[in-house]
Amino acid sequence: MSSNSHNDGHNALANAVKGSVLPVATKTPGANTAHSLATPAKSDEAKASGVNKVIVVFKDNTPASEIANAASEIESQGGKITHRYETALLGFAAEMPDSAVQTMSVHPHVSYVEADGQVSAYAKKLMDK
Repeated sequence: MSSNSHNDGHNALANAVKGSVLPVATKTPGANTAHSLATPAKSDEAKASGVNKVIVVFKDNTPASEIANAASEIESQGGKITHRYETALLGFAAEMPDSAVQTMSVHPHVSYVEADGQVSAYAKKLMDK
């Protein structure tokens, strides 16, 4: 393989990656405001069961008591907290009905609510060096 065609392959790869980069959630308050304004999209499973699997992320410096109150509110509406996050972000994963998703979407201490789904990465080696 010539050096020029090798560089062409790298340029093609770089251009492909540039077009497929996805935004990453931040812990900056207000950075994800658009998420809090809409209810997360439902999976087919959620549509069938009426239960939404979501991640609720709170604003930095939200008191633990507010997070506990929000969890209690979800449970009172028939939801269940499935995992708590305290390191990378402040929040929890939960299974909850539509009414609880709406409640969390407008909660004053919530930064955003998003669908909890499986994420996978896939890469294919395009050429040998």
